[in-house]
Amino acid sequence: RRSLNWTESVRILLVEDDVVLGDALVQSLVNATYAVDWFRNGKEGVLAVQSQSYDLVLLDLGLPFLNGFEFIKRLRNGKQAVPVIVLTANDNSEDIVRAFDLGADDYLIKPFKLPELTARIRAQIRRVSAHFSSKVSIGELELDTKERLAFVKGEKLSLSPREFSLLETLSNKFGKLVTKDALIESLCNWDHDIGPNAIEVYVHRLRKKLGDCDVTISNVRGLGYMMEQQSHG
Repeated sequence: RRSLNWTESVRILLVEDDVVLGDALVQSLVNATYAVDWFRNGKEGVLAVQSQSYDLVLLDLGLPFLNGFEFIKRLRNGKQAVPVIVLTANDNSEDIVRAFDLGADDYLIKPFKLPELTARIRAQIRRVSAHFSSKVSIGELELDTKERLAFVKGEKLSLSPREFSLLETLSNKFGKLVTKDALIESLCNWDHDIGPNAIEVYVHRLRKKLGDCDVTISNVRGLGYMMEQQSHG
């Protein structure tokens, strides 16, 4: 595995067992300012996409342990909408159709030119930004910021406007500390009597409503809260 991450970059998961091609792709994508996680087998790739948030997946079909078709199937069965570009030397039309039917978004035959790949990446990112900019997915939790709705494993949560605002604020800072003052400020449009104790009450309610969701809200040394994703093992 090779991981290069910058917080402001588009984050790409590369699942490719060809070491020479993988190295070349990683270098080219990093030079294009993308952040890349690279795995060489389908099993590790699935674990990565289940535990991390990616903007796009570049996927070989002929992978060890778990092939690309099964990877796409598991990804879509898990209700993950991250775009997938399939990279393969196989130009069999039946396999191409099968990949699209399973949920692939694009298909590029090897060997290909890197400018074409980066153009396709940009196209997919634009498409996602245009159609899903109001959707935030973290593990089993999904927020629709336009409709002000939250879902766990596809089931709608019954949240008050304040509870949704807190959940949205925490999700926007996923993996980072959010102070109680910042949470109070996020509710300042509702009324002026919100204090630390009220925040604790709302967080308690959110935890109960999230239930066994793999996304949790943790206390951070009495300073505030952090939204994290837990492994169900």
